[in-house]
Amino acid sequence: MDNISIVLNKCVGCKSCEQICPRQCIVMETNHEGFWYPIVDNDKCVKCHLCLKACPVMHPENHRNEPQSAWALRNKNDFEIMKSASGGASDLAAKVILNQDGIVYGAAYDDFLAVRHIEITQNSEREKLQSSKYVQSDTASCYSKAKKRLAEGRVVLFTGTPCQIAGLYSYLGKEDPNLYTIDLICHGVPSPKFFQKYLEYQSRKIGEQIISYNFRSKDKRGWGTQFLFKTQHKSKTNTLSLDRYGKHFIQGDCYRESCYQCIYANLKRTGDLTIGDFWGVFNSHPDFFSSKGVSCVFINTLKGQVLFEMIKDFAYTEKITLEESLIKQGNLRQPSRRPSNRDEFYSHIDECEYMDQLYVGLQLKERVKAAIPVRIIHLLKRLEKIIQL
Repeated sequence: MDNISIVLNKCVGCKSCEQICPRQCIVMETNHEGFWYPIVDNDKCVKCHLCLKACPVMHPENHRNEPQSAWALRNKNDFEIMKSASGGASDLAAKVILNQDGIVYGAAYDDFLAVRHIEITQNSEREKLQSSKYVQSDTASCYSKAKKRLAEGRVVLFTGTPCQIAGLYSYLGKEDPNLYTIDLICHGVPSPKFFQKYLEYQSRKIGEQIISYNFRSKDKRGWGTQFLFKTQHKSKTNTLSLDRYGKHFIQGDCYRESCYQCIYANLKRTGDLTIGDFWGVFNSHPDFFSSKGVSCVFINTLKGQVLFEMIKDFAYTEKITLEESLIKQGNLRQPSRRPSNRDEFYSHIDECEYMDQLYVGLQLKERVKAAIPVRIIHLLKRLEKIIQL
């Protein structure tokens, strides 16, 4: 077929083809695993090839830039940084764009805790986009909405995974001076179906419907990988690696097939800025470390430099080397490895006992670490640093 059907499992699920098709003959439907793939009505298809032109997989070199500089960053505002996954860099970018009467797109939970890209226009809405969502986000019609806003002369910020940013550029087909983009350092994305199965499992286990979820809560132990979910009367927090969903996200056996062959898992970035956790900050810049979180920011383009300059007034920043920023960032070097058990991971997802059968294991090291007070862990790190000197 001379249309998007030829992409097969290289498809990243960005939905650019669905949004650009002039005949509406492409529909994104979920497969057995819960990932979106394009289904084409070939009777309606006129072979205009717009779907292929808008597909980032077909144009892997589109809008790729290597970092010009790298920075450590943390938000000066204690309230805002505690709502963010790390140092609050992407939230500050949203703030400065909204302060210009701009439009911001990013991933948020809906009323059913499904993750979808939404448009926000007010600072009061920024909290919806804060913190990480470790599940594939539904871009829905956000590319077409962003194109309309740009045509109106509005400034637009779009944040997403590298493939989602690549999908946006392929959909637009050209640069726009009013568009700023941020790609997030991505390990890979589990399916929305898996996440919904997990929420149902936890709701049954705790006896109440989960009404909020945070993959990167700082409430109990500060910056780290603690999840927190709440029901009307209860809450639960723990380390992601000790959780039935979080453990498999970290292990990487639940990702979309395209994630294991990701063409964006390198230093040729799609966004004007690239943002992630600066996990190596304690070793390379111990004085900049904060238990509230530190972001690593790559400036990839001239527009990225402009956006970063706007952010700097609201943040503490320190220039770092590219080598320092790459520590513990394996997905800036290569895609996540495809585990052998990925073949079977989703095989029984529709069975009632699916979540109960997922393996977590003893993980003694992680359990001991989770039991040690955070202040003791930080003290031990500082003593280790002194000994090394």
